[in-house]
Amino acid sequence: MQAATSDLPEVATRSEVSRYLRVSVPTLARWAMEGKGPAFKKAGGRRVIYMRQSVLAWLEGLDEGGQAKEAS
Repeated sequence: MQAATSDLPEVATRSEVSRYLRVSVPTLARWAMEGKGPAFKKAGGRRVIYMRQSVLAWLEGLDEGGQAKEAS
């Protein structure tokens, strides 16, 4: 069961997104290094932030097995 979208701030930290997605912070960081997972931005050099809309769009792009949907 996915948390309500209101549980995720408009601009979220990696920790907030990891709680929302129910994955660990290191998993989210690894996904970022591998070019997987939701789109993120770097603020102030090293600080990673996620826009709520990017996280939700990424979730919508997953199939039921958790893999990225194939483009039609």
